[in-house]
Amino acid sequence: MKRFSRSISLFFLITMLVLSLVGCATKAPKAEVTEVVQETAPQETQEVKEQAPAAPMAEEKKPEAAPAAPVTVTVKPLEYSFDIYGYKVAIEAYDGYAYVTYPDFVTDAELGAAAKAALAAYPQYLSSVTYQITAPGKVTVNFMKGLTKADADYAVGLLQSNLKWYIDQLFAAPAATTPVPAETKAPAETKAPAEKPAAPVAQALKYSFDVYGYKVAIEAYDGYAYVTYPDFVTDAELAAAAKAALAAYPQYLSGVTYQITAPGKVTVNFMKGLTVSDADYAVALLQSNLKWYVDQMFAQPAATAVAETKPAETAAPAAEAAPVVEAAPVVEVAEVVEEITYPYGVTPIVKDASGATEFSLYIVHTNDVHARVTEGQDGSMGYAKLATLLKWGRSLTDDILLLDAGDVTHGTNFANLFKGQTVLNLLDMLGYDAVAPGNHDFNYGFDVLLQDAKTAEKYSSTRVLCANILDEDGYLMFQPYQIYDFNGFKVAVIGLSTPDTKTKAHPKYTEGLTFMSDLVVNNAQYALDLAHQYADYVVVLGHIGEDADGSSGITSDWICENLNGIDLFVDGHSHTDEPGKVVNGALIVQAGQYLKEVGVVEVHVKDNTVTGEYSLNITADDVAKPEESKIAKALGITAVPADAEVTAYIDSVNAQIDEVYSEVIATVPMKLDGERAHVRTKQTNLSKMICAAMTAETGADFTITNGGGIRASIAKGNVTVGDVNTVLPFTNTIAVVEITGAQVYEALEHGYSKYPETNGAFSQSDLQVVFNPRGAEGNRIVKVLLNGKAIAKDSTVYHCATNDFVAAGGDGYTMMGKVTQVGRMLNEVFLDYLKANYPVK
Repeated sequence: MKRFSRSISLFFLITMLVLSLVGCATKAPKAEVTEVVQETAPQETQEVKEQAPAAPMAEEKKPEAAPAAPVTVTVKPLEYSFDIYGYKVAIEAYDGYAYVTYPDFVTDAELGAAAKAALAAYPQYLSSVTYQITAPGKVTVNFMKGLTKADADYAVGLLQSNLKWYIDQLFAAPAATTPVPAETKAPAETKAPAEKPAAPVAQALKYSFDVYGYKVAIEAYDGYAYVTYPDFVTDAELAAAAKAALAAYPQYLSGVTYQITAPGKVTVNFMKGLTVSDADYAVALLQSNLKWYVDQMFAQPAATAVAETKPAETAAPAAEAAPVVEAAPVVEVAEVVEEITYPYGVTPIVKDASGATEFSLYIVHTNDVHARVTEGQDGSMGYAKLATLLKWGRSLTDDILLLDAGDVTHGTNFANLFKGQTVLNLLDMLGYDAVAPGNHDFNYGFDVLLQDAKTAEKYSSTRVLCANILDEDGYLMFQPYQIYDFNGFKVAVIGLSTPDTKTKAHPKYTEGLTFMSDLVVNNAQYALDLAHQYADYVVVLGHIGEDADGSSGITSDWICENLNGIDLFVDGHSHTDEPGKVVNGALIVQAGQYLKEVGVVEVHVKDNTVTGEYSLNITADDVAKPEESKIAKALGITAVPADAEVTAYIDSVNAQIDEVYSEVIATVPMKLDGERAHVRTKQTNLSKMICAAMTAETGADFTITNGGGIRASIAKGNVTVGDVNTVLPFTNTIAVVEITGAQVYEALEHGYSKYPETNGAFSQSDLQVVFNPRGAEGNRIVKVLLNGKAIAKDSTVYHCATNDFVAAGGDGYTMMGKVTQVGRMLNEVFLDYLKANYPVK
């Protein structure tokens, strides 16, 4: 697939219109993040700007390349040379600048006028690009970095064809062009060759293809084209599409007109300058995008405006006559290629065997969804609409890899009541390829997680991958990696889980497991080197995160800094909005939390070689409000309907939950604050109430618990069983431990150690705590009061209520003493406390 660093050729005008006329949309360009070491570019000295090799969308943030140690490298240019009617053109292209030698009958004034006109017409493409005329017929062009050979090859090919057109107009048909001012006419010695140059396309370029049995035929001439298209596209739809296209792309479609000559037949008129390469590329786009359009017409009729505007008499053919367009299979155990097996018995999975040598691979990724499965739930776009986006994408290409970086099976009643099985069913329905275990995915016990991984491998195409979890005998507990095959281009996906799972999941669920053993650490680089022997591109799918807030201090940045050979790190755990940054050559991406975003990385592949990477995060607002989204507008998306099958499944599960959780058990006169950022940095009315309930339940002296265990707020008014379980979803039980006065200070110092950063270990307590926020870590707690009396840092023993997670050393609370009492589940205790103190009104 050609990318966005291309000259503005005239046939692109008809491309844009024809594509819009059949109701399809072209892919928006992605910001390129490839890093190339090169010589220093010449200084920019000219104000007039020239064509840029790349035009990132305004809403995308170009990742910053990681700083590299100073290296003296001599980079050879990409050299090109060709001639048009005997006129020579030579180009030396570097990354960020190029030297061009062109026919010297093109004067400085002509070059300046052309550049000025181009800037006025296409400012979005030419931003920050400058040139300097160094001699007659010689110019240095400075542009944004990110040049690839594929970009240069295509741009030079277009330059060659368009320069021929320019000379044709200059000598063969001067009346058809804007007259050259007298003072800038070509010198006599550069007059046209005696032989008349070849004219632009005179005979028709004929194309014919079908999509699901619907025929499309095109006869393209220089300046006009005849198009025959499926006649179920009505005149009204055609006019609406043309109007929308003109409004969206006036710079491309200015001066282009069309006339409907009969049902399914249109004549398009455009500016002259058609080339065969332009037409070939445009028709290829038209064919793939028309397939998408037909898919929407029949597979998802509610997704398009066609269903709203189509008159009854022009509706799609009857069911028995219409083509059967099946949506891309939601779950399909992919075909296995080759008889050989790779280390650990892994066999590649074929995703695309079409044989294409140049294509774009789309890696779609999510993380830390925490079972926010429905639209609007804590800002989620919802799995039903994500399913629609995926079906649209799969109708256009098989080159999609769908990944999740963990913390997906736990967090709301939808998941917790069924030990995550309902979420696993959704991942199966959406066709996820691989998932890395997050620390919260251990909340039902390691045995449950391991069985889920085995079930997924047996009955679906989803793989649960993790290369760093070993048992006490040093054996891997999960499949460490999987290789996916796209037309012979092999992608290795390696799974990782945060070593902090030992403290950020219940310790009893990770007994006997190691997450960062010497075997794993010492062999990490070897494993990556080995992966490159079998794969062309290596992805680490890691629930690791950017915050060193755990006992291990391991972050995704740290891993990429210390290991070589990672091409892409799909990250999770820290809930970071990271559309793309480069660390030691690795592109790191993360898509926030709760399905508020979905990440997309486009990897452009040519002849099994990566020529560029582009990344962005699509937000829930882009999906819910496409009319306000630049991305949606660029793709021609006006509405994203919820997938019917996924919606029906979610509704059926929620119906079961409602029977259990809809009971009203209390009425509270105020909002109870359980916002993540609050309970991890300070005490709130909700955290104090929970601590009071724990102390009252157990008869302990006081409570110390972790703020990370509180997961939601409760609105003012009626409180249901479901509300309580959303606030306290972890099925923890109450425990009472013995703790000395000195250990009380130690526990609180640990809880306040990251302040003011958010920290799941932040101490929530019904003690009165006086602390110095500017004090050094380990020396912040000034005084602790119990019922108005200071607790001394001595050996006096107290009874402290907490949850069994903290009592076992979870979240780093290793100072807790002997457990003297084990009680009921914490959510049950809090539910009874609300009933007793805030009866239903």
